[in-house]
Amino acid sequence: MSIKARERILDVLIFFGIIGLLVVVGYPMYKESLPSEVRFGVDKSFFSLPFYVAKMETTRDYFGIEKVKPEFIEINENPLEGIKEGKYDVAVVPWYYLLIDPSIDGDTVKALAGVEIRSGQPLDGIIIPPKSKIKGLKYLNKKRLGYLARDEYLVNLVIEEMKKEFKLNKLKYVPLEPEEVTTAFEDNKVDALYLLEPYRGYMLYAGNKILFEGLISQYLMHGNFPYGAVVMRKNFVEKENRLAAIRAKNAIEATISFLIKNPNVARTYIVRVNNWEVSNSLLMKIRLPEYQRMAEIGVKSLERLQTILVKRGIGVCGGKPNEFVFERTDFVR
Repeated sequence: MSIKARERILDVLIFFGIIGLLVVVGYPMYKESLPSEVRFGVDKSFFSLPFYVAKMETTRDYFGIEKVKPEFIEINENPLEGIKEGKYDVAVVPWYYLLIDPSIDGDTVKALAGVEIRSGQPLDGIIIPPKSKIKGLKYLNKKRLGYLARDEYLVNLVIEEMKKEFKLNKLKYVPLEPEEVTTAFEDNKVDALYLLEPYRGYMLYAGNKILFEGLISQYLMHGNFPYGAVVMRKNFVEKENRLAAIRAKNAIEATISFLIKNPNVARTYIVRVNNWEVSNSLLMKIRLPEYQRMAEIGVKSLERLQTILVKRGIGVCGGKPNEFVFERTDFVR
């Protein structure tokens, strides 16, 4: 083989080597430049508010900054089951469900942020119409108590204890969908409503009355109550789409920081999400939960809730609460 032929072969090899190097180096950079598609399970409660704000707050555009392309999927079942079944990648689930059953076929659902109800700031209450003759909890016997169907676990934990204290053996439960709550009295579906924010605040704004509030603190646990956990599956973070998980987590934490500093913005957005008319008098009626970034999740409160559930024969002591929470290192690129 001549020297020129060898030089041509060498040139070709160098050319293909350069192409290969460009592919190896350039493809990850190209992939990094593309937005990550992430599916969020949403409803119209405070649970989903950070997701809506991350998408709707144009002055910040948290999803855009983190290159997250969100798809919102309406939650029509237990959100934890939706996560396990792969219907969405991120959702907020009641800590109650997560503490009881975090595992799925070798995978685990873990929290990257939280929502808590602060002691001294009750977000739940029993509402009655303005002309109701119900004067106290003991008068609820033989009455119809409405509640949001998605809050049934709280009814079982809280209202059942109230029933025992006041011997309300003939209290009737009426589960409702969100669109039924605001007209439940007018439609004569219920005599009273057990509601959490923002529906509690809206019904008071509409002229109804509080019969009793702070039932979670009275009948379930004192102190802060672990309300919701922003969750992903561990395999989604570690194996399936790590970049998307990191981006979504960063956007959620930035949004929570924004909401903490701007409580009235949080109230305004929850009103908009529910298609209610924004007014100062309505905003003043609505109380906010406390949003927590990963490092701020109240593990001690989780421990107390877990202990209470075990004493009531619900769940087991198989895992420590901090095991249900991701660590910072889980989201390092």
